[in-house]
Amino acid sequence: MLAAALADRGVEVERGTELAAVRDGGHGADAVLRSRAGTDVIRCPFVAGRDGPDSTVRAGAGIRWHGGPYAVEAVLADIDLGRASGRDGAEARDGAEARDGAEAFAGRRGLLLLFPLGERAPWRLLATGASDGAHGAAFGRPGPAVPRAELQRLLNDAGSDPRIERLAWSARVPLQYRLARRFRRGRPFLVGDAAHTYSPATGQGMNAGIQDAVNLGWKLGFAAGTSAGAIGGERGTEVLLDSYDRERRPVAGRRLVLTHAAFWAEASTGRVPSWLRAVAAPRGAPAVPVLLDHRRLVAEGIRVISQLRVHCRSSPLSVEGTPHLRGVPRPGDRLPDATVSAGGTPQRLHGLLARPGVHLLLQRDADPLPDMTHGPYVDVLRLMNSPGRGLMAVRPDGHVGYTSGATDAAGLNGWLALIGAAATSAGRRP
Repeated sequence: MLAAALADRGVEVERGTELAAVRDGGHGADAVLRSRAGTDVIRCPFVAGRDGPDSTVRAGAGIRWHGGPYAVEAVLADIDLGRASGRDGAEARDGAEARDGAEAFAGRRGLLLLFPLGERAPWRLLATGASDGAHGAAFGRPGPAVPRAELQRLLNDAGSDPRIERLAWSARVPLQYRLARRFRRGRPFLVGDAAHTYSPATGQGMNAGIQDAVNLGWKLGFAAGTSAGAIGGERGTEVLLDSYDRERRPVAGRRLVLTHAAFWAEASTGRVPSWLRAVAAPRGAPAVPVLLDHRRLVAEGIRVISQLRVHCRSSPLSVEGTPHLRGVPRPGDRLPDATVSAGGTPQRLHGLLARPGVHLLLQRDADPLPDMTHGPYVDVLRLMNSPGRGLMAVRPDGHVGYTSGATDAAGLNGWLALIGAAATSAGRRP
């Protein structure tokens, strides 16, 4: 899908081509490419390093990262589960028939999960256990196979008694936690696992990397289209590019704390987490249904884990005009979805904002925008079901960038210039 999307935009993916090195050249970056045809050097306006924990871009930019390896590793396996023996020696129900969903087992030695999502067999086993680090596998990548007897012992120790009938695949995966000291140095940028790597606890890595890419992508696009002579000039472009690190690195730091704490609780073999899993968790289990009845509490937890509460309020791109606009998300917050009327049939707001560019949302009674100098990637919508005289500017990544209780053309133009969206073409009136 990604290759097809790139092809539609005239970009060819060159298979078998390695990025050997990156050198920052001030006004551009030199990328050294190696393939069967030889070595080639190309000059790029920017380099976005989404090349994993062993990032060539991070090494070329001279960016260090801190953290370390975990003493606990993950164990993965695709298995068939057979009949289990009951306590009296009689055979119990078939393991596959007795289970119809994911199961979790928490004990003193760690966590064990069973998912009906195996790729090579009906069940995927995920467990944690102490690592001796002797097998030398790369962090986050499948390493040596795990003996069937050891997997069966993990099931038995966790209190899950089905017998492993067939082992289709298994691997040990060493884990680490790391955070780059910066996400930008000159023209190279770091994205995803090249900038931060977490434990798998709470499943934060993929969403974090996608949000990095969405945040950086529109900024590189706007910066590449802004000449030094445009409004804001080179200084404005640097503010825009520097905002990537200022917005995303604090978020990555908070995610690192969250995943580190969760992994400690669910996998560490220390006395305290072992006691929490083996003693405190079973005693507190009866309270779980009561907590789940508090829908607001559950919904808020889901929003945090899903990274819907991520904001960038302290960013230089988050500007609040005068007078203040009340009752709306603050600059830097993610804009929630809603049903709106922009003329015609009511529609979902996120559907209207799915087009590329910046979106200016005018409240129903807001004054029309005067002839102004916003560029071609600025869309204007008047929300007829939103009473008021204010306006809100939404960035291409779905976060609010600017709010004002009135149509302050000067304030709005200043913000548009800051992000590189101002141009000499006249904007359209709503």
